Order: sequence, then C-alpha cells, then structure tokens
Amino acid sequence: MVRQAFFTAILLLSIINCFSQTDIRAWYADGQVFVVWQIGLPIEETYAVYAKPTPFNDTNDATLLGRPFALEYLGFGLKDNLQDTTATYRIPDGQGGFYQLALNEGLFVFTPHQSGALYFAVAKWGANTVTPGQNITDAAVPFLYDPVNDPVECHLQRTFPSPFTSGYICFAYCMWADGRQNHWEGRPDFPVMANAAKNGMPGLFLVSAPVGLDTSSPFPLSVWLHGGGGKARQSLAGSRREVDINPAQGILVAHDDKMYGHRGPVPPHPDQPSWHFGWAKNYDPFTPGISLTADTAINYTQRRYLWIDNWLVKHLNIDTNRINIHGHSMGSAGALALVKCFPEHYGSATIFNTGCAGPEDDSNTAYIFGASTDNFPTNLKNRNNEAVRFYSLWDLYTNCSPSRDLPLIKHWHGKNDDNGTMRWSPEVVDNYIICDSIGTGIQNYWSERPHGIDMAPAFNDHWIQGLPATQQTANDNVDFAEAHHRSDESFPAFFNHRLEAKNNSPGAGLIGINNGDGDNWGAWGGYHRWDNVVETPQFWQVTAWLESNALFPNDNAPYDFLAADLAIRRPQAFLPSTGQTISWDVKDLATGNILQSGTTTVQADMLVAIPQVEIFRENIRKVRITITQGTTSTEEASAENAPIRIFPNPTDGTVFLESDWVVVSIIGLDGREMIRLNTRPAGQTLDVSFLPAGLYFLDVMTREGRRRVGRLVKR
Repeated sequence: MVRQAFFTAILLLSIINCFSQTDIRAWYADGQVFVVWQIGLPIEETYAVYAKPTPFNDTNDATLLGRPFALEYLGFGLKDNLQDTTATYRIPDGQGGFYQLALNEGLFVFTPHQSGALYFAVAKWGANTVTPGQNITDAAVPFLYDPVNDPVECHLQRTFPSPFTSGYICFAYCMWADGRQNHWEGRPDFPVMANAAKNGMPGLFLVSAPVGLDTSSPFPLSVWLHGGGGKARQSLAGSRREVDINPAQGILVAHDDKMYGHRGPVPPHPDQPSWHFGWAKNYDPFTPGISLTADTAINYTQRRYLWIDNWLVKHLNIDTNRINIHGHSMGSAGALALVKCFPEHYGSATIFNTGCAGPEDDSNTAYIFGASTDNFPTNLKNRNNEAVRFYSLWDLYTNCSPSRDLPLIKHWHGKNDDNGTMRWSPEVVDNYIICDSIGTGIQNYWSERPHGIDMAPAFNDHWIQGLPATQQTANDNVDFAEAHHRSDESFPAFFNHRLEAKNNSPGAGLIGINNGDGDNWGAWGGYHRWDNVVETPQFWQVTAWLESNALFPNDNAPYDFLAADLAIRRPQAFLPSTGQTISWDVKDLATGNILQSGTTTVQADMLVAIPQVEIFRENIRKVRITITQGTTSTEEASAENAPIRIFPNPTDGTVFLESDWVVVSIIGLDGREMIRLNTRPAGQTLDVSFLPAGLYFLDVMTREGRRRVGRLVKR
C-alpha cells in the first residue's frame, strides 16, 4: 500500500511544474523548527538538511542536521494509514494556527537543545551548492529552548469516523523524533528517540475513542501494536473483530512502527520495522548491505511510545493506573518487551502468537539489530543491574528491569501457526513451562488457530468460533482489560498448573493438531478469576473462583475445582521479609468455613507464595484467601484444622486415614454431609465405593479432640 501511494503521489507531482527544490522556509513552533521546501522532479530518494548561524554557499561549511527519505519528507505513512494519496502534513505555523503542506512540499523537523538562530538549507544528497533565494532561508530563523513553558508536542493531522464501525471517532497524530548519537542527551521534555542518522524521523499514531466518551472522570488507555508488515490503521476501533479491540471506557492508541528507508542489500524498502523496540545506534540506513559491528541496541521506539502515552496523559484525563497493552505477532513481541522493560507503566498485556525467540537471522534484521550470535547489549538494566541483552527481550520470563514483578500477561498461541519467527514450537512450550514453574502471573492459552488474526468471519478454533460475544472468549478483549486490570493493585499469580492432572497439556511443540502431541486446546491459569484484593502491612486477601458464568461456553472451567500454587505479585503494602514465617487460610466465602490452611516461609527476593490452593467454579463456591504475617490467629486455626493424609487418593473403593480418629464426616461440594461415622472401622479404612464420582471434604475429630481436614477425589 505504501508503494502504491508512493507512485500515485509521483504522478500527482508530475503535473506540477517544479524541477528543483525551491522556496525554503522555516519557523519555530512548539519546541521545534519546521523546515518546508518545494519538491523537484524527479523525486529525490533523500534530501539533506543543513544549518549554520551565518549564511553559507557550500554545504561543506555547514552542519548536516538530517537526511530524510522521500517516504518521510512526503508523509507516506500518513497517506497509507489514512488511505488518502492527497494527505499531507499539518503542522503548527508559529502564530497560533496551522499550515497544511501542499502536495509538492517536503518537511523536516529539527529539535533545538538551546535557544538561537540558524540559516537552514535543503539540497539533494550529494549536491554541495547553496544558492540564496533558492535552497536556503532568506534569514536566520530564531528559535527558543524552553522545555517547561514551550515543550515539544504531537500534532493532530486529521479527525475522521472509524472506517470499521459506527460509534467511534478517530484522530491521526504525528510527531518528529530528536535523533542523536548519544541517546542520553535528550531534552527534559523530549527524550532522544532515534540515532543521528534518523534525526527528524516522523512517528505516526492513531487514537480511537467512543463517541460521547465521559472524560469528566479518569479513563483507561489501551495500546494495540501491529505485526510485521502491518500498520497502525489495522488497529482502529472496529477492526480485528476476532479479538474485539473496541474500547468501552477509554481510548485506543495504535502506533505505526516504520523506519522508512533502506534496509538490507536491496534499496529502497518502505517499511523496515523496529520490532516496536528500537535499533542499533550505529545503524546506517544509507549504506545497505553493511553489517553492524560491535554496538548497543537502543530502545528508541519504546521511548517514543512511552513519551506519547505521557503526552496523552498530560492533555487528557487518563488514569495512569489503567494503561494496558495488546499486540499480535511482532506486535505481541513488542508489547511483551515493553511490559518486561517497564512493568510499572502497564496494568496488563494481552498478546497473540509471540514466538518467544526474537528476530531470525536474515539479510534484513542483521543490518538493524545485529545477528543473534552478536546478541548486542541494550541500554536497559535488569534487576541485577546488568545490561539487558537484545535477545533476552522476547521470551516470556527473563527479567529485563529493576522490578521483580510483571503485570498480568495473557498469551494466546496456535498449534497450526507455522509463521517462521512466531511459529508454534518447542521453544514456545518451554516458555509456557518455565513461566508456569516460576509463577510470574502469565496465563497461557493454546488452540488450533493459525498465525493470522484478521480472518473474518472467524478462526473456528476453541477460543474464537465466530464474531458474537457468545462465540469468542472475552478475556482477550480490550474492554475486559479496561475493566479488570490496574498497575497499582497486587494480584494472585496462580502457577504450577501443569501439575494438576485435570489440566490439558500443550504437548511438546510440534506444529499441527490431532497428531498425538498434547491436547488441541487448553489453558494454564486462563479459567482463574479474582476480585476484592485487600492489602495491609499485616495481611493480604483476595476472593477467587473459576469462571462458570461466561457467555462463551469455552471460557467456563470444565472442572469443578483446580489446584495451583499462588504467588503475590506486585504487592503494594504486604511486604514480609525473606525467611519470615507467614500463615494462610482458604475459607468458603459464603459460610466462612476453613477449607485449607497452613504456614510457610517467604521465599528469596521477598516472594510470598503458598502451595496448592484449591479454587472452585463460581457456581460451586468462591473462596477468600488470607495470608498473614506471623503465626497468630491463623496458626491456631492451622493447628485445629491441620491436613490429614488420605490414601489412595483418588480412589474408587476404600481409603486409609492416617490419624487416630474417632469421628469422620464426608461432605460434598454443596455442603451436604454424605456420611458420618462415629465408630472406627477395623484397620482405619473407609468404604467410599457408594459415593458418586467427584470431590469431597473430610472433617475428622481425633481422640485428643483435635479437628483434622482433608479432601478426597472419588473416581
């Protein structure tokens, strides 16, 4: 689409009688200098922009500020995303209004780091002559440096209704990056977001908002990142109906991850992506085919996205605790890297079909990021204050920030995904297993889906079987994240799901279904729900259950209960020290009866985790989990309700109770007592063959008058 827009615009320009760059003008507005010139024919692949405090006749006597490609100075990203070949940049005019560029005008934007005045000249690359009245400004252009009172801004390009659905208004914005060799030299209001070669690089993003959005109260911001070869337009409200990206309570932001210009050995290339991360700081887009030497990968794109979020927060009533991010394919990798590097910024991440491995070695990516064997360091630090390596960004578990915890991450993948970098593979399954072992809080889903995400009318897999709400999971929707996930609230990270015999298995990572490699579909943690988190320095509580009332049947847990370990992630106030004793109990929310209890010690890095908590379908019972510092009241409850060993368990006949008991009650999930024995049988065995298959609780009284509890699974 970019190429088509490019050639259409060239045809339009050919009608204009213009054969060299002329009418160079520049002015200061909103923290930047906007340089505008008329384009000559034929279209130059690149122009060069020079500056100097005094007039000059030769470009060798001035400073090179930037070298934009035609796709940049003529705004083809804007044309492509608006699907309008006549679209041109709209910029501030320095007098409180706006200037709309003509079709035959180019644009470069310079970001000053001190007040001053410069002559600006524009010449095609390789030309040294500067001619007054033709390709240099008539006078030095004055500009300010006032980051507090006159900061750099984003600029609205167009307002339009969503082309995909009614009820949403959309806004196209552009900004222009400050590119420098030293990434730490940014202005206080504007970080460096490109290397020196890409100074003045345009960045485009689209905002979708419900018509009539209530802005009187803080509202959430949702971010959606496109895949490789995609564009921001694909993530306007109403698009991607299979994953329902329509915001209900706030706004949706879609970024365009494009580095317009050369990549690889064959120029030009219109849409080199940065994997929503950045690129090596000595990447040279003007000399294709030159491999990178030892270098550092800088998170230029991440910086841009975070700055744009903060710019929106500054201008809109956004709740900074309700920023959630979503992405597919390369966009899922980009979203994952963002939450790993900046976990405090996000309430959650929802990602689709990430391959957990990063860019594959080829003639394109090697010129941007280096080869996988290089695995260049980035400018980011992990919890051990070590440099984060580039290929550590893309898996589901490697720490990439000073923070211990990630936000909640929900990840869907498909066993029919054979899409190269993002394919279903043993590496993906290994990531599932590692995450399930360490309890970071990732909910992993798998099914029969292939790679694509825009496959109307439906995927026809187990998580999406059509477009209505009754035919697809709600857990991956933008409005679900809006309503449920916050960055200022702790959450229970359920893990070790694979140890629960009832759970399905993703297999070993072989592509395809019905091939004996695990189950076609399933979820580890995807059925768990919770609310009412209460946290103080003394205790932490949460109400938990398994989904059973969802509109879409496959969202409902197929089991009466599941057992999993629980770790507290993102604690706000409950912060016991490593090695400290903590007590815990699980109560029936309706009756207050204790179902489980125990004590444990806080793990390394102050991680609070308790073992094998049993969570039930909501239509059976909700439970209230309480974890307390010390061994006071909960210790007493633990002594009175200590677990009893029951074996064999599960059973289809008799069981043995390892306790000197005198009274035992067997209770069903509905709370009804199935049997009560006041006489101890010979051999301490119980005949339970008469019970229907299912889960039961045992309430035992010992000869010493102590109460013991346990659970029994009857086959």
